Amino acid sequence: MADLRRILEDLVATGTVRSCLVVGRDGFIIESAGDESGQLEAVGAIAPSSLGAAEVIGLELAQGPMSQAMFEFEKGAILMSAVGADAILVSILPPGANLGKARYDIRKFLPSIEKAL
Repeated sequence: MADLRRILEDLVATGTVRSCLVVGRDGFIIESAGDESGQLEAVGAIAPSSLGAAEVIGLELAQGPMSQAMFEFEKGAILMSAVGADAILVSILPPGANLGKARYDIRKFLPSIEKAL
C-alpha cells in the first residue's frame, strides 16, 4: 500500500485537496493522507452509505453508474468518487477551493488509485 499512500500524498500536494482517504465499501479505511488523516475513522464508516444513497437515486432515475458526489459545507467541500466497484475516494477540500480544478485533479488521480488497490 506504499504506492497508494504516495499517490494520495501527491493528490494532497496539488493544493486542491486538503485530505483524502480510500475507503472500502465495508467502511474500513484502506489508506489516507493529509491534515486530518488520523481523524477520519468516522468519515470512512459513513462514506459508503452516503455514496450508496446517491447511487440508488441515480439508478432510480436511470442515470447510469455513479462516478462522483459532492457535499458543500460552510468550511469546505467533500467529494466522494467511486474507485472501481469496491472502494471510494473521499476528498476533503479547503474553504474556497476551486471545485472545477479539484474535480479535474481527482479524476486525473483515480486510475492510479484504482491500479494501486
